[in-house]
Amino acid sequence: MQKTFLQKISRKTTITALVVVVAVVAAVAFFANPVPSESAETPALQTAKVRTGDLVVTASGAGTVVPSAQLDLSFRTSGVLTELNVAVGDSVQTAQVLARLEENIQAEADFQALFTAEGITEAKLALVNAEEALVTAQNDVIYLIGSDCWYWQEQLEKPDTTQAEKDLARTRLDYFMSLRYIDESDIALAHANLESARVALQDAQAALEIVQTGPDALNAPIAALGTEMAKLEQARLLVESTRLTAPFDGTVTSLSAVAGQTVGTTSIMTIATTEKLLVRFYLDETDLDKVKVGNRVTFMFDAYQNQPVDGEVVTVEPTLQVIDGTPVIVVWASLPTETDFSLISGMTVDAEVIAGESLKTLIVPVQALRELAPDSYAVFIVDANGQLVMTPVTVGLRDFANAEILSGVKIGDVVSTGTVETK
Repeated sequence: MQKTFLQKISRKTTITALVVVVAVVAAVAFFANPVPSESAETPALQTAKVRTGDLVVTASGAGTVVPSAQLDLSFRTSGVLTELNVAVGDSVQTAQVLARLEENIQAEADFQALFTAEGITEAKLALVNAEEALVTAQNDVIYLIGSDCWYWQEQLEKPDTTQAEKDLARTRLDYFMSLRYIDESDIALAHANLESARVALQDAQAALEIVQTGPDALNAPIAALGTEMAKLEQARLLVESTRLTAPFDGTVTSLSAVAGQTVGTTSIMTIATTEKLLVRFYLDETDLDKVKVGNRVTFMFDAYQNQPVDGEVVTVEPTLQVIDGTPVIVVWASLPTETDFSLISGMTVDAEVIAGESLKTLIVPVQALRELAPDSYAVFIVDANGQLVMTPVTVGLRDFANAEILSGVKIGDVVSTGTVETK
C-alpha cells in the first residue's frame, strides 16, 4: 500500500532531526576536546637586532614670552607731575630722566650746590672743625689719665703690635693707671668723646672726597658715618624721591599719568626690556629629572607655525607651583637675540626640553633589557645555535621605546625581546 504524502513528509522530517542531533553532539565533542595544534605548542622567540640610531629624550611644556626685566616705577613722595618726558612705546636708556615732580626743581638745585666751589669750601671747613674736635678730645683724655698712660695706650692699640709688645704695654698701662685716682665713669666718658671725634673726622673726610669728585660719586645710597655724610645722603634722597629715571635700557610698556596731575606713591609707568626676552614655561612634575640649567629647548610659537627656535634653560625654580590644580615645574629659558620674525612679550609658546641626545649610537628595544639590580642590566643574545646567552650591558639614554647601549653588544647582534604565543 502506498504511503500517503503526509506520511512521507513525517518520515523525512524524523530522519533530518536525527541527522541534526548527531551533528550537534559531534560538534560539542570536537570543541570540548580540540585536537592539539603543533604550532600552538611551541612559543616563538621574539627578537630584534642591535642597530645604530638617534635617541633623544625630551620633556614637553607650554608657556609665554616674558621680558628679562620689567619694573613698575613710582615716586617716593606725592606731588604735582610737572614734567613727563615719555609715552607708551618709547625706548629709554639707563639713567634717562622720565618724569619730575614740582618739588624736584629745588631738590636738584640743592643737590648741585653741594659740588660748587662754595659747597667744597663748606666741606673743607667741616673737616677742619672735625680735626680740631679730635685734638680737643685727645687732650681731654691725656689730661685725665696722664701722658704715660696715653703713650702705653697708643702702643697697645697699634695694629702691628706683637703679642709680647701688647703684654708689655698692658702691664705698663695698668701700672701707671694704678698711680692715678680717677673716677671710672669720667674715663669712660672721655674715651667715648674721643671715639665720637674720630668717627666725625672720618665722616668729614669721606664727605669732602665725594663733593670734590662730583655728582657721579653720589648716584647711589651711601653709608652715613655722621652728620656730613648724612647731609649728602639726604640731598640725594630728595632728588631721587621727586624724579623718575630709567633703571635699564628698555621700552615704556604702560603709562597712567599726565603732566599737571597730582600723583602719589603708586606706579605710574612700567619699563620692560624688549630686545632680551625669556620664555617662562611649565612642565609636569614627573619631568623634574629631565630639566636642568643649560639644557637646550626648542620653542614653537602659536603665531609662527613650523618655525622652531632654539633656546637654553637658564633657571629652574626651586619650588613647584600649582596651575589649574596641577603641580608644575616652572622653567625659564633664553631666546636668541636675533630671529627671522618678531617676538613680543606675552606670546604663547610650546617648549620641548632636550634632556638627553645621542646620535648614531647603538640602540635596542627597552623590552630587551633585563634588570639584574638597580642600574644594572643585561640582554639575552641569540647565538648561532639559537641559544640565549645572557650578556651584561651598560645602558645610556632611555625613552619609552628604545635604550642606548654603551657597551656589551655590537651592531647586528640579535637580542631577545621576550616570547609570544602564535595563534
